[in-house]
Amino acid sequence: MSTLIITNGDAAADNMREARINGEILCWRDVLHEGPVIATDTLEELTAIRANYLAWRGWGDAEAIRDVFAERDGAMRALGRFSEVTLWFEHDLYDQLQLLQILDFLASAEQRAAPCYLIQAGSFIGPETPHRLRMHLKLKQPLSEALLGVAQVAWSAYRSPSPERWAALLRYDTTAMPFLRAAVLRHLEEFPSTGNGLSRTEDFILRGVRAGFDTPGALFVAFQESEETPFMGDWSFFATLDTMAGGAAPFLSGLVGGPYSPYFDEDQRQTYLDRKLRLTGLGQTTIAGRKDAVAFRRLDRWLGGVHLRNENCWRWDSESRRLVAPNGRY
Repeated sequence: MSTLIITNGDAAADNMREARINGEILCWRDVLHEGPVIATDTLEELTAIRANYLAWRGWGDAEAIRDVFAERDGAMRALGRFSEVTLWFEHDLYDQLQLLQILDFLASAEQRAAPCYLIQAGSFIGPETPHRLRMHLKLKQPLSEALLGVAQVAWSAYRSPSPERWAALLRYDTTAMPFLRAAVLRHLEEFPSTGNGLSRTEDFILRGVRAGFDTPGALFVAFQESEETPFMGDWSFFATLDTMAGGAAPFLSGLVGGPYSPYFDEDQRQTYLDRKLRLTGLGQTTIAGRKDAVAFRRLDRWLGGVHLRNENCWRWDSESRRLVAPNGRY
C-alpha cells in the first residue's frame, strides 16, 4: 500500500513532486471562501453545491468540475487502500478552510481507515526550494482528538446561516490549529464594514486606485503585498473588482472589456490588466466615510453558510473586532 498526501492545489503538488516527496498526491482545489458552504449530510451533497457554484461563476465547465470533485471524494471514501494519509496545508484562509472540511470528514472514526497525520506549514508550499520543503516533514504530527474537536466545531460554525458562531471562535482556545484564529478574522473582514459598508478587499481596491495603483494588474500585486497572509487568487480578486465597477451605481470607472474570465486569450487578459481605473464620485465619498456602500448596491453574496443580502446584512466592526447584526445590535 502507498502513502496519500492531501494538499491544497496543483502548485503545491508540483513542488512536492520536484522535491521527490514520496506518495500519491490528492489536490483539494475548492475555493471555500467563495460561494455557499452550507450544512449538508454528506461530503457529496456539498460537493454538488460547490461544483454548480464554481461553474456558475465561469471558473470551469460544470461537468469537468463535477468529475474532478467526484474523483476526489471517491479517494476520500477509499482511504483504507493507503498505509498512511498526510494532510499538508498552509496557514492562509484558503488552506485553513480546506483543512477544516477534511478534518471534519476524518473526525468520524470509520473514515480514518489508515493512520492520519498533519503538516501545518507556516510558509507557502509552492515557492519553497526542494530542500526547505523536505524540512516541512519534520512538522508531521498524528491527528489528535483536540485537533479534530476544534475542526468539527469550526467547520460547523463556518456553515451556519449566522456568522455568530464563527466569530465566537475568536474567544475560544483554537491552539490545536495555530493558524485558524487569523483565518477566522480575515474571513470576518469580508463582511461589510460598519464604517463605509465595504469589505476589506473592496476598501483596499478603492484606496489602492486612489493611491495610484490604477490598473487591475498593479492593483492585484499591491493587494497581495498588503495581505499578512495572502489567500485570494486573481480570479476571485478580479471578480470583486468587476463588481465594484458594475451595477447602477459603480464605485469605479474605466474597466471595460470585463468581466474577467479565466478563458481570456493573452491579448484579452493583457487588455484587461492594463485598463486605467478611476474612482467615481460615489467611490470617493464612500472611502471618505460619507456614503454607505450597502445603500447603493444589491447584496447577494455567500460567506460560508451566510447568505448576505441587504435585509440580512451582518457587518464587521474592525476596531472592536465584533459583529453587528442586521438590526444594528452588537
